[in-house]
Amino acid sequence: MVGYVRAAYAMMLCVANMIIYGLKVNIATAIIGMTKRKPVKEGETAPQCPQFTNDHTEVSTIQGPFEWTPVEQGLVVSIYFAGYMLGMFPSGYCADRFNSKWVLIVTVFFNAVTTILLPLTARAHLHALYALRFFTGLVSSSNLPVMNVLMGKWVVYEEKGMWAAIIYAGMPLGTVISILTTAQIMSAAGWEAVFYVHGTLPLIWCVIFILFFADNPESQKFITEEEREYICGTYAHRKPFSENKPRVPWKAIFTSVPFWALILTNTLGNFSWYFLLTTAPLYMNHVLKFNIKANAGITCFPYLIIAILNPCLGKLLDWGRTRGIWKMTVARKIAVTISCVPTAVLILIIAYIGCHRLATTILLCINIVVAGTVFIGHLCNQNDLSPNFAGILMGITNTPGTIPAFVIPALTGHFTKNEHTFGTWRNIFWIVIICQISAWLIFTIFGSGNIQPWNEVEQNAVTEEVASESRNRENRRQ
Repeated sequence: MVGYVRAAYAMMLCVANMIIYGLKVNIATAIIGMTKRKPVKEGETAPQCPQFTNDHTEVSTIQGPFEWTPVEQGLVVSIYFAGYMLGMFPSGYCADRFNSKWVLIVTVFFNAVTTILLPLTARAHLHALYALRFFTGLVSSSNLPVMNVLMGKWVVYEEKGMWAAIIYAGMPLGTVISILTTAQIMSAAGWEAVFYVHGTLPLIWCVIFILFFADNPESQKFITEEEREYICGTYAHRKPFSENKPRVPWKAIFTSVPFWALILTNTLGNFSWYFLLTTAPLYMNHVLKFNIKANAGITCFPYLIIAILNPCLGKLLDWGRTRGIWKMTVARKIAVTISCVPTAVLILIIAYIGCHRLATTILLCINIVVAGTVFIGHLCNQNDLSPNFAGILMGITNTPGTIPAFVIPALTGHFTKNEHTFGTWRNIFWIVIICQISAWLIFTIFGSGNIQPWNEVEQNAVTEEVASESRNRENRRQ
């Protein structure tokens, strides 16, 4: 390993993912303590798994001030993703065309501010909360595009699998920390304290990133020349552009088969991940009768495993590529297969296993772990196809890829608005199963991990300073 700055940079990106993802999902747990529990009226269907209602893991007695219906609760969670989806393409374009460092800083900063404002907004009016959640999703939409752009600038091609996995490990780690601390803070200090604590800490990251890190290795101050040359001289390194930005090859992009395969895979293959992220806690609470603390402890464990396992799998995929055992395309298809096929099988079993709480819990945990390979599968395939336009590609592909995050909570609220039964939940399970198998088939047949011909940019789009430095490095090698 040459130097340490790119490792520190990757850690900062990992923490940024932790922040944005943690603030994205804390509402899914906090909303259980924000709302009043609806009592079962006489004549209504009896709750599922009644044998667990009064055991040592009894349903939480935490009661919130808001009398929101299940549909309204689902909309509080899901409207974030409506803003996220709407802003995905514009933010992807901005991440590619402007200073990526500042795009990321703005994203983290406004996530922190809107989180701090959430309790006040919720008490003001439900529609005000909808608007705040929509805006939070809107400013968060640049997260994945800007990560792809910065990876193209800072990650060495031969180490892409490992570093991509480490950077994206921030998402499951953020989920772990968010779910676990949300439950603990809510039990100790109430639901409002969750958002005050979670919203304040990210401001520290903003200060550190502003002071010590640059947009690209070419302009980074705290780095050795040896490491700078190592990063900048790697295959498929994305160089900074001058004010004359390269022309985006729109026609070539939209007539590319691997690109369309990625759009469909990103859309369909995200159903399982967003189901497990946004609605699995509700299933465990309302059907399996886990209280908030137990629910949080069980749910967060597999996300911690993802953060450990994904870098190992990424390193294994890199190892196979460097030794010629498989190419990048095969490596990506392996990851996509793991994220799609086992999850569909496990969800099918869960749908019909009934009140076997232990078995269901184990299967859900395994499901979260295997679904987490999306971060080294289709969610970093944009950088494979085109490092120079990775932000734009992420903006395009993840716009429909966010549909599951918006649709699943809304559908869950619709199907379970009257009762939480196995029958109502199977509607959601089957939607997820069909989408996962479809995504796997599409990417297996049409997907690619190769850099596409339209990735090449006109030479005059590269700054003269970078071109001169490249020539100097080449002369020194000779």
